Amino acid sequence: MDMHTVTDELSDLEGRLQKVLSVARDLSVFTDRNELLRKITQTNSEVLGFGATSIAILDGDGRFRVKAMTSLRGDLTMDDFNDYSMPFEELERLLRVAKPIGDIYWVDGSEPILAEMEERGSVIATTPTVESSHWHPRSLLIAPLYRPPAEVFGVVFPDDPLDGMVPTLERAMLIATLAHFASLAIQLHENRSYAEAQLRILTAQRERLSELFRASNDVQRAGQLEEILQMTADAVTSAGGFRRSAIYLRSDDNLELRVTSGIDTRERARLHENGPIELGQFAEIMQPQMRLSRSYLFDHRKYPLPDQLGQQLSVPTRSPDELDVGNWEPQDSLTIPIIESGQLLGVISADEPIDGRFPDLEQVQALEFFADQAGIAVSQMMQYDLLRELAETDPLTGLMNRRSFWSLAERLVVNARGGGFQMAAMFIDLDHFKAVNDQFGHSAGDLVIKEAAANIQNRLRTQDVVARFGGEEFVVFLTGVDQIQALSLAESLRLVLASVSVPDVDSHITASIGVAVAAPVVRRFSPRGLVEELLRLADSALYDAKARGRNRVQLGGVLDS
Repeated sequence: MDMHTVTDELSDLEGRLQKVLSVARDLSVFTDRNELLRKITQTNSEVLGFGATSIAILDGDGRFRVKAMTSLRGDLTMDDFNDYSMPFEELERLLRVAKPIGDIYWVDGSEPILAEMEERGSVIATTPTVESSHWHPRSLLIAPLYRPPAEVFGVVFPDDPLDGMVPTLERAMLIATLAHFASLAIQLHENRSYAEAQLRILTAQRERLSELFRASNDVQRAGQLEEILQMTADAVTSAGGFRRSAIYLRSDDNLELRVTSGIDTRERARLHENGPIELGQFAEIMQPQMRLSRSYLFDHRKYPLPDQLGQQLSVPTRSPDELDVGNWEPQDSLTIPIIESGQLLGVISADEPIDGRFPDLEQVQALEFFADQAGIAVSQMMQYDLLRELAETDPLTGLMNRRSFWSLAERLVVNARGGGFQMAAMFIDLDHFKAVNDQFGHSAGDLVIKEAAANIQNRLRTQDVVARFGGEEFVVFLTGVDQIQALSLAESLRLVLASVSVPDVDSHITASIGVAVAAPVVRRFSPRGLVEELLRLADSALYDAKARGRNRVQLGGVLDS
């Protein structure tokens, strides 16, 4: 796949995600449940590219029944699903044989369980729009709908992919994203009292939430996550009814302070200087007996505030005559978890209610809505980062791919010229690698590639660039090395690759390496042109090394003027 194809695919994914987020912004305002469900299936089909999509909800008798569907060809209607129902136990059976693709599941149409379920009316086979060996009429995609903590209450069934292919991980992430928004919107509709509390805040802060959604559309902008979090913190101290708030994000087993609102500069600096708070320590103010809805209300009259935790948090100073006995006091706090897909991403700490009283259930649930938005936004940031990583990284080895290699190598040329440093490129090819695949299988071959990549990367400096160009080929770009140093490094790489050992592969691995060097005074090439010329010379040297018997280093040329 060339660089332009990867760029086009990434652009297409970004465009589809923006459309999903645009629809998601409106899902919570649907007052008619059937219209809401139809909008979800319509979006999945039209935006994500499926000929048919249905959504089934778990009824009180423990069976999933289709409540809405979209068919782009018009050959399916709701009448076709009148007799359709799937017991919860059968969904569990399907998930046991399904292959996970990100957060959704694919069941190959040849699975015997699908034929059985079709006979019982639990599965409907559809004729694919595009004939393909990859998609069977009974193939099934499953995007579960969850309510906290991890209870499945519905399923989106995308069917008949218009490209005839099983979704890639990137496309599966978009399906899962829509399912996440659908889950939230359906639950908002089902719990009207909770939804109304959330929508009152939403109406009062419509512009803030619009900015939050727009921000989650453009997560590649510098500091974007901080802006999203700051909007959430500011909402807590405006519409949320508190004077002070802070947002902590989880990092391993710690909570790190990211943004504050209503806290002065000196106090904010002190909090940052204190560093992360251990999760176990923060849990002292998040005990089960402190729960109010999904949040934790800490009343220091009932539970003592540990001294060390009190020093790491921001506790406002108040004189005795400012306190109203029985109401909120400086050592009290409200902690709202930021949770997405059952994972704790962080917490919002709210302090000093404007009216001086403890918040009621409705106010806490409204604030939890903001926490939900923060969770969605942070999750989208992580998904975007993963998409970007997939576009720039070789999935087998974790090395750069061609696209990211060219971009970084060109920047290194500019820097090397500015600093007067020499440059070098290497083309590395594992010898007789096809024989490894033929004799031991492609899985073993993949292990050899991964082990070779790790050995190359471990031998290089942190500033060196290494990428997998495809198959068993690797390229290396170096700066600040002369011809002797480049050849010496290439020889050390040859030796380390000769020591590669993979279980169940009884074959000696060797490598041929071509090297080319350029002086900083070479100016007749553009940065990209110089990288191309060095790789061309290194590639030519590689072929010479192969012709001379393999398992050797060959110098291809020196560009010095």
